Amino acid sequence: MRCERCQGCMIRDSFVDLRDDTGRVLFEGWRCINCGEVVDPVVLTHRVDVPAKPYRGQTRDRRTWERLTAV
Repeated sequence: MRCERCQGCMIRDSFVDLRDDTGRVLFEGWRCINCGEVVDPVVLTHRVDVPAKPYRGQTRDRRTWERLTAV
């Protein structure tokens, strides 16, 4: 398998994700030995399901965030 970023060699690897919301800690994927690109089923799904428009939702203003954390 070739890396899409640098065309380097990809190897099969195991990864640990402690912040995963699904409860899975260990997952399998591919890692490029040249640039470090990681590809797993979730990454591939997100690459296929590209959003139609850019995100236009609300984001928190830094001043609002500072007020919320100061309390």
